Amino acid sequence: MHFKPFVCVLCFWILSFPVPGIVPDSLHLPAARALAAADMDETGVRLPATIAVLPFTIHAAESDAFSYIQQGVMNMLHTRLTWPDKVHVVPGRQIQEMLPRLNGTDKNQALGQLAERTGSDLVLDGSITKLAGSFSIDVMVHDIENRRYMAFFEQSKDSDELIEKVGRIAAGINKQVFDRTTADWEKIEQERQAKINELRRRNPEYLMQTPQWQRQDDSPGWKIWKYLF
Repeated sequence: MHFKPFVCVLCFWILSFPVPGIVPDSLHLPAARALAAADMDETGVRLPATIAVLPFTIHAAESDAFSYIQQGVMNMLHTRLTWPDKVHVVPGRQIQEMLPRLNGTDKNQALGQLAERTGSDLVLDGSITKLAGSFSIDVMVHDIENRRYMAFFEQSKDSDELIEKVGRIAAGINKQVFDRTTADWEKIEQERQAKINELRRRNPEYLMQTPQWQRQDDSPGWKIWKYLF
């Protein structure tokens, strides 16, 4: 008399196991997406990638006089970030044509629209600020799809050093965003190691108290961009 209910329960239990070769996509898509996102966080940006470089904003009383620096910065970044078959930099002329259409748009939305219209995965936005004769260079690389960014910073004692400092930022972007080791990056690493060795020589007791030396290239990392779109 209780045989039929027992058979129904048994059938339901058996059917609850997935049949080999017949696995509903809906059971696995969310997990696969989560895993892909986790892999990207560890390995950086997927290549090949396209990056759009915006003209730098100049914060200085005589900003018009620094237009040549702005152009020099753009040219250097285009040259240093281009990586055949792996990193494509959107031509500057194409960026200039897009900018008037984005005037008056919220910055976050403007970056997203620029990326969409140029087919870019990343957008680089930077500024140069003159203060008491010296300069600070601030750069942010925005990963549009994953709503995150990475910040880079350098200081220059005078205008003559600006291009060199931008070159160091380009080396950092190549390494930290694209996992590309360049000659400039190797030079930066050598300088960093030389400073560490000098500190060890001068202050061995200090380094013994603070054994966890934080590498400069490990400090920025990706940050979540909460307010995109």
